[in-house]
Amino acid sequence: MADLRSRISDRVLQRELEAAIDGEVRFDRLSRALYSTDASVYQIEPLGVVVPRSPEAVIRAVEIAARHGVPITPRGGGTSQAGQSIGAGLVLDASKHLNRILEINPDQRWARVEPGVVLDELNAALRPHQLRFAPDVSSASRATVGGMMANNSSGARSVLFGKTIDHVLEQRVVLADGS
Repeated sequence: MADLRSRISDRVLQRELEAAIDGEVRFDRLSRALYSTDASVYQIEPLGVVVPRSPEAVIRAVEIAARHGVPITPRGGGTSQAGQSIGAGLVLDASKHLNRILEINPDQRWARVEPGVVLDELNAALRPHQLRFAPDVSSASRATVGGMMANNSSGARSVLFGKTIDHVLEQRVVLADGS
């Protein structure tokens, strides 16, 4: 009986997300299986997956999940080696649609990006300006800036060039209540 109530609640959550979210809402078995692992040895199947197309869709998903008491796990490239990008609640995947480089200011030496930007792509855009986002992670061809910020990623040359925290000037974040 508890399993049936859980499934009904899942369906209500799914329908509410589908009605309110600009993006993909996935509660199917295959999507949940695909998002149940990352680069770690852990496996946790999520309740569902949201692939938002806009920051507003992220806010709506967080608000809806909070109202239902469902935890959120943000996800970028899934390159975490300690299970940080998997969880039993709702996974928010920023890598598909929220992956643009919004602005590069070479004179002031900064860039404004969305969380799904892949590190190698950012560094390729910075290269003509003789700039580089310093964290030197081994998964640079797949790791996203949002995931690197969430984990304070570093890499082999972090002693010399610093960790992610040493190079982030500002973040726009969504808190658990959607603010």
